[in-house]
Amino acid sequence: MKMKKRALGVLAATFAAAALPIMAASPASADQGACQFSLIDAGYRVGPKAEAACRTGSDSGNPARWIQCYWGLTAIGVTEVEAARACNAA
Repeated sequence: MKMKKRALGVLAATFAAAALPIMAASPASADQGACQFSLIDAGYRVGPKAEAACRTGSDSGNPARWIQCYWGLTAIGVTEVEAARACNAA
């Protein structure tokens, strides 16, 4: 009986140690790469200005990030539809 309790204790501790990083992980964050891939998939070349717009779009600390991403992309010639799609991906 004592051995069984010890085994259960070890099993519980192992499970808790394995589950802690998963539970403590931050929620899904925005992705600059997904924004850039969306542009590439639509046939655009991704240069420094598009990278900067996608980086702004993925900045979770910036509440105006989507509109800044959108303006940045449309200012360099990305269509409104593709800019919205890319910024949504970010």
